[in-house]
Amino acid sequence: MEIIQNRYGVDRVYEKLDSTRIRVMGESLFARSSQDEDGNQTMFDFEGGPCLNVGGKIKYMGTDFKILSIKPENVREENVASVVLEVTL
Repeated sequence: MEIIQNRYGVDRVYEKLDSTRIRVMGESLFARSSQDEDGNQTMFDFEGGPCLNVGGKIKYMGTDFKILSIKPENVREENVASVVLEVTL
C-alpha cells in the first residue's frame, strides 16, 4: 500500500490487489468520469487528482504501470471515491 497526497494535500490510498489490479481511493467531494460509446469507463478524475485515463500511466511503488481499464467501486462512506484499475507493465 502507498499513500500519496493530491494537490490539495488530501491522501489517496493506492493498494495493489494482485499483479494486474490497483485500487485508488480517498476522500473526494466530487469526481468526474467519462465512458466510451460501449459504456466502458475511460477516465476518472478525483477532486484534486489524480486524473486516471485508459492508456495512461500510474506510478505505484516506483514502477510505472499502463492503465488498461477503470472500474468505479461503490463505497458506503460519504464523500469517498474508489476505483480499481486493471494495469500492465
